[in-house]
Amino acid sequence: PRISRILEEHPDVCERDDFFSDEWLRTSLEFVLVCRAIRLGGLDATYSIHSFPNSARTRDELLIGRIAVMVDLPWGDFAAHESLYRSDAVLRVGDFVKGVYTRPDHTELLKVKTLQELRNFTAVSSDTWVYDWAALQRMKITTHSAAKYELMGRMVERGRADFLVAEFPGASDLSQYINGFRFIPVPGIKVALPGSRHVAISRRAPHAKQIFDAVQIGLKSLRQRGLIKKGYQTVGFLNPLIEDWKSLCCDDMS
Repeated sequence: PRISRILEEHPDVCERDDFFSDEWLRTSLEFVLVCRAIRLGGLDATYSIHSFPNSARTRDELLIGRIAVMVDLPWGDFAAHESLYRSDAVLRVGDFVKGVYTRPDHTELLKVKTLQELRNFTAVSSDTWVYDWAALQRMKITTHSAAKYELMGRMVERGRADFLVAEFPGASDLSQYINGFRFIPVPGIKVALPGSRHVAISRRAPHAKQIFDAVQIGLKSLRQRGLIKKGYQTVGFLNPLIEDWKSLCCDDMS
């Protein structure tokens, strides 16, 4: 469910300690982690949620201070921008892994076990998803760019690309639906993105330094009690099912 619906159904979600739902998306979980951190850091905040068509636009809005915090947590190099406060890492280097997702009937691709074999197939991603794009380029995969996730799904569904690199969902069979169409991961392989993810607070937002100080205190408390890990495990992002899968990339990328 979207963040606004979570706030409607669980108005005290930012005050509860270790309540997480396997129905949440990663971005919804990250909002909950941020709002709990702010609360634990001593601020009693209210939230208005704004949505933008893609992450590039959201980053622009954050830099000019039209929004205070971006809840699809950005990568560390962006969060280090001089217009932002950057928190300690929420997801550390190597935590962010994705699967190679394709149509259930793409039998040739579903047999792939090595990077060499994967290079025979084409990917679709967005060139604004910096780490995804860099990983695919590093892997020497022919990649088409699409602006939105729905369009990526459509390209794979219609055979204009063989796969997209996507987050593993909480479903026990690791399948996911885009535009109502089912996609499954190539079993046994994954892609580890090389960056860390942080809370980024616009220095131009009201009370920015107070928010940043609260976030730092709160994140430290959440991590010490294992609640960051528990949250990501609950939504399927840190998934024990794929722990032993072979990573085709990109441990040595800087």
